[in-house]
Amino acid sequence: MIVSNVPALAQGAGSQAGSSIMLEEIVVIARQRNETARETPVAVAAFTAETIEKAGISGPADFLSLTPNVSFLQTTNVGESQVHIRGVIQPRDAEPSFAYVLDGVLVPNPNAFNQEMIDIEQIEVIKGPIGSIYGRNAIGGAILVTTKKPGNEAEGQVQAGYEFRGNEYKVGGYVGGPLVEDKLFARLTAVYKDRGGYYDNVTLNKKEDDFSEGLVRGRLVYKATDDIEIDLSAGYGKIKGPAFNFNNQTAGTPGFVNGVNIKDTSIPYAGNVDSFNNQERVDLSAKVDWDSEAGTLTFTAAYHDLKENMGGEGAVDLALFGVPFPGGPAPGDFFTNPALIEGYGPTLRDGTQYQERNQDDTSFDLRFTSPGENRLRYIAGAYYIDFNREIVLNRGNDLGQGVVVADPLGGAANPVVAVTWTDNANDAWALFGQLAYDLTPDLELSTALRYDKENRSSENLTPAAFSPIPNVQGLVRKDSFSSLQPRVSLRWKATEDVSVYATYGEGFRSGGFNPLGSRFNIINTDGVTNTTVQDAFGKETSSSYEAGVKSRLLDGRMTLNVAGFNTKVDNAQFFQFFPFSLSRVISIVDRNEITGFEVDGMARVADGLDLFFGYGYLHSKIKENKELPQTVGNRFPFTAKYDVILGGQYTVPLTADYDLSARVEYNRTGPMFFDTLNTPGTERPAIDLVNIRLGVENETWGATLYARNLFDKRYNVDGVVLVVPNTTVFNFTTKAIPRTVGVELKARF
Repeated sequence: MIVSNVPALAQGAGSQAGSSIMLEEIVVIARQRNETARETPVAVAAFTAETIEKAGISGPADFLSLTPNVSFLQTTNVGESQVHIRGVIQPRDAEPSFAYVLDGVLVPNPNAFNQEMIDIEQIEVIKGPIGSIYGRNAIGGAILVTTKKPGNEAEGQVQAGYEFRGNEYKVGGYVGGPLVEDKLFARLTAVYKDRGGYYDNVTLNKKEDDFSEGLVRGRLVYKATDDIEIDLSAGYGKIKGPAFNFNNQTAGTPGFVNGVNIKDTSIPYAGNVDSFNNQERVDLSAKVDWDSEAGTLTFTAAYHDLKENMGGEGAVDLALFGVPFPGGPAPGDFFTNPALIEGYGPTLRDGTQYQERNQDDTSFDLRFTSPGENRLRYIAGAYYIDFNREIVLNRGNDLGQGVVVADPLGGAANPVVAVTWTDNANDAWALFGQLAYDLTPDLELSTALRYDKENRSSENLTPAAFSPIPNVQGLVRKDSFSSLQPRVSLRWKATEDVSVYATYGEGFRSGGFNPLGSRFNIINTDGVTNTTVQDAFGKETSSSYEAGVKSRLLDGRMTLNVAGFNTKVDNAQFFQFFPFSLSRVISIVDRNEITGFEVDGMARVADGLDLFFGYGYLHSKIKENKELPQTVGNRFPFTAKYDVILGGQYTVPLTADYDLSARVEYNRTGPMFFDTLNTPGTERPAIDLVNIRLGVENETWGATLYARNLFDKRYNVDGVVLVVPNTTVFNFTTKAIPRTVGVELKARF
């Protein structure tokens, strides 16, 4: 279970139901130092190792669905997962809305976030702009993942699981302990998952969404002296999955004569191209901590390399736009002949697409942290990162062979009709500091300030034959983006069990570059002459006021937390697709305002029985949008009106050695639009989902039966809405995972 907004509290009755009736407090690192969640004037949802195991958390979707006012959308490929925090969204083809920190190291590539989670000690989801502490991209919040650290205790675990509907099996485990007692410790973790898929492709006669993932991670901790510790980590991961497995709804065509309908899940997967999504990543990090009476000096160095490519079905039938297809019917037949309705369809007319997204980065962090027990506490430091990102997109003719050659220029198998290819070299640095002072024993004033400077350059590698602008191959564009991000908090400890806080904070997301010639194409090919889209876009900033109460009630048997906030977002980045020119760009919504609140808590109603709840409400409104002025007053996309979380965890002894554990989770996500126009037929209605788990365990082994989406709710998890003036409306939808039932086995030693 989660406890958001703090105090984040441990849940579950423990390995035996006779544990303490009081809820245990969790220590969090939301402000980059250890402190109890109730002491932290930060909205944070914390998941302990016990919670992660009891809830069966194995990926981001599992814990984010239990966090009020946070949503996770897994679209058609691993790298397109999106996290939206309190109405600050993560658009396609853009930087994330949050800072992802793994074992204290910022991981800047958003495509690396969605991976299998195993051997995790704690997860913290921080809500609200916190760039002053975590820097770049923390415009909506931060997600901190801490893996288990090896120590003097030798331990290990093996686990295996099987899901029936998707024909998925998973094996994994870890082993760790001392290599030299009190001096050198190691831990090795590995997991492999293979899924046959949930949905059939009626054209290829195979599963549309087969998937496999392998991950191995090693960690070595060396106590050089009593005061110096060296922590080394290395990881390797590989993923194979589907890409671009959308369903196409087109207004005016058979089945959608009266308009598109986001609730319609009846369209089968019928693409004739066998898609693929390959991802390979390497992660290396080293951290040195030097303790002294004055404080702790910490130096961190990290390297990440992620290579990803994907290919599959084209998006839109070119015949719709009057482009003749050799030997094919007339373009006008598109609206009258159901067999020709394209966009991820069974014929060759919608072509192919291929993408590459490769990134490597090297970063360094140096900070000094004063002792936590002093009346005056501070952190000061500096950060530097160098990262390179190559992005390739092409659109090719489909010759009936699929994407045979994974090549940016297609080759003979897939002659291309459009290409964009850029190589981006970037570096950023930051100076930061935090200061907390106890004005009285019960009143703390804390401030944080961070200055970030990011330098970006983009080299155009698009071949001259595919560039709308002559003589620009090899052209390098450069720009710099900077931001001063302050944060001020006041926390009052009203009683031993109740604290009240108020906070003001700011965050920023760097600007960047659209493919060179995008504006030219949109105006001259798509005919959108009044567009504000440029070949570059500016930085996005947010500012937020928040106030909250965190409490322990009923002698520590209950927590109740309330927070309200108002956030203003300037220059909000938003993804747009222009179909005639096939331009994928980041456009700007000039001003958006979000007002909301959250309530959550947990109660231990009996020894072994915990009930938890959460409710989040968001009122998100577009205040200014020069690109589409008619959208002012509309709800911002990907922002659910509300969400509800209810559940319980029950653990009871079966015998002297065995416990029975049962868990149920209910989640209701409110209505949501996917475009700024709030196009009729594209508002996804409220979604109700139920997950259950039932297990038997003792100290050495356990078996659990579970079901996700118990009542088999069929819905579209995502939509890409495309309004073509005077032509039609497209709604490219992605089906959600249906009901899955599975079993897990674990053995500890």
